Amino acid sequence: MRKDDTNNLLRIYYCGQEQCSPGHFWGPAVRPHYLLHVISKGEGYFEYKNKEYHLKAGDAFLIEPMETHYYHASRENPWAYAWVGFDGSGVSEILSHTVFGYSPVFLSDTPQCCETMLALVQSFSLPERNPLELMSKLLLLFSQMPACEATATGSQEERYYQLSLDYITNNYTYDLKVQDIANYVGIDRTYLYKIFMKTAGISPKQYLLQFRIREAGKLLQSQKYTVTETAYSCGFRDTAAFCTCFRQQIGITPKQYKERMRKGEF
Repeated sequence: MRKDDTNNLLRIYYCGQEQCSPGHFWGPAVRPHYLLHVISKGEGYFEYKNKEYHLKAGDAFLIEPMETHYYHASRENPWAYAWVGFDGSGVSEILSHTVFGYSPVFLSDTPQCCETMLALVQSFSLPERNPLELMSKLLLLFSQMPACEATATGSQEERYYQLSLDYITNNYTYDLKVQDIANYVGIDRTYLYKIFMKTAGISPKQYLLQFRIREAGKLLQSQKYTVTETAYSCGFRDTAAFCTCFRQQIGITPKQYKERMRKGEF
């Protein structure tokens, strides 16, 4: 990946902070990129997509590119906040893992996000700021604003199932066990089994095996890898066991499959 590609994944344009005067307001207007405000003290109001939110210290609000918004400080207890403007090809994916995947505001009673935000502003103000350090602090900030399980889209079981599939997809090449999947998702193995039987119609162990065999088929089809290389690359630690499982699933041995693919018989 080139340097420019890395920068385009998450690019920070500017940071700042302000103690607002009573009733200070902005808008209605639009911004050309994402703009996140984290409130350090006081309170105010954020109007966005026909809804008004009363926010206080510890809360945050996100403005999306080219979306009309308006916000103003309380007259009795005006807020102070810090902000960061950013954009990039990876932003949508990043935000999908946070509260901002379904809400423009983050509500909190702790100072954790404020402290992280102020550290980001401080790093941005340095004469020789490091883009990777800025990105890491912004990502840390987002990690402190997780999706609320009680209000996130979809059922809890659907979320557990998707987390399991993601984990399998990214870790099937290792010596992965069903217990590892359950530990990652944060549920017990019995509950994970029930979710898979209900959603996929097969157990987690069967799903993992079938996934590995499908990926093995892709490697064999490429004609670049031996049967042994394919076995180890797909999480099998024994070539004989791989050949047995492959034949049970596909009906022929890996060697026969590779040869038929070479001849164009599939």
